[in-house]
Amino acid sequence: MTDETAFSDIRVLGPYAFRGRWRCVIRNGSQKSFLSPEKTPARALAVAERLVAALCASVPMTVGSAIDRYQTHLREKGNKAASYEGTPLRLRRFFGRMLQSPLTSLSERRCQALYDDLRTECSPRTARPLAVDTHRAYLADARSFGRWVVKAKLLRDNPLAQIEGMGRRRRGKPQLRHDEAKAWLRKAQELADGEQPGAVAAMMCLLLGLRCGEIVNREVRDLDHGGSVLLIPDSKTEAGRRTVKVPDTLKRYLLTLSRNKQPKDLLFGKHDRDWPRHWVKKICRLARVPEVCAHSMRGLHATLAIEAGASPDVVARSLGHESASMTLSAYAAPGSAKAATATRVQNLFAGIPSPP
Repeated sequence: MTDETAFSDIRVLGPYAFRGRWRCVIRNGSQKSFLSPEKTPARALAVAERLVAALCASVPMTVGSAIDRYQTHLREKGNKAASYEGTPLRLRRFFGRMLQSPLTSLSERRCQALYDDLRTECSPRTARPLAVDTHRAYLADARSFGRWVVKAKLLRDNPLAQIEGMGRRRRGKPQLRHDEAKAWLRKAQELADGEQPGAVAAMMCLLLGLRCGEIVNREVRDLDHGGSVLLIPDSKTEAGRRTVKVPDTLKRYLLTLSRNKQPKDLLFGKHDRDWPRHWVKKICRLARVPEVCAHSMRGLHATLAIEAGASPDVVARSLGHESASMTLSAYAAPGSAKAATATRVQNLFAGIPSPP
């Protein structure tokens, strides 16, 4: 019989039979320690666990080790891989120079200094300080980590609880205008006709309002009713689980991609969320329109739908949002709802029926 119990970086191996008795091995990194034999396996394991507990208590947990435990917590809680893999990376960047420091050394003053350093740090890609949205998102992750640390009884108080995010967050992202969007879509269709699946994925951002993760994770079987609907059975939120109608413009491309594939095969054969993002920007350059991101295309989808007279609640459901307020405040262009209302009034006096 072999059992293994993990205590931070120290492990108990065994118990193993040894000269008519039982003993355990304690491994601390690359070092091994063989304990004295005991009469029973249970006795050998109990002695080993008490010794390891004493060793762990004598060595303070570091910030980096706490982040590792937090990652395990996120995984066991059922978070998606993007969450339990990405969050620790952001936390390590936030805490930076304190990763090897004892967790108990975190104080509000030190955490404030870490946040101030992050705000003034230049991005290696742009050589400019981090955007407000970016450093405030890092702070939000750090606050959540602090709350978990308290809940796990590793600290008495959350040292980040009183730290306020600085700067005004942007609501929504720059969007293409109508004529620019038409030019973008024409170029995307041209590339899709040339058997470029990346162009099809990019079109799904605009025409279906899907998140990049929702696009690359679609299986062939999610394309249903002869290609007229696409099922999103899993998403980042409960509201994200939905069924979207596929316009004819997109339907033929998706059906072509699904040929000769098994029902559980990925429609695009990829899990990389950056792939549709790359294609959205590539098409912008080829169409000679301002370069926008894939998330902006979700916003443009909301703007065009609301301007066409769709209810904000309906648009919110199509995007997978919990409420219409999120759609209107952070996705649809400012004034789109008012423009739709004005159009309805004008159509009313002109005798034109309003859209459903």
